[in-house]
Amino acid sequence: MKKVITFTEDQIQQIIWLLNGVSVTGIQNSRQIATVAQILDSGMPGEINEPEKKEGEG
Repeated sequence: MKKVITFTEDQIQQIIWLLNGVSVTGIQNSRQIATVAQILDSGMPGEINEPEKKEGEG
């Protein structure tokens, strides 16, 4: 089983906006990065069941 972290589409869109807005200097960057970190921390752990391989496959 593979371990995954899931996020909502809104959370991913917010991360994209924040990362696109990060520039080289300033306190605002720290706030944006902190917000991205909060979103990433809020992800829900889950698992993906991999299909069983049949004999003779890969």
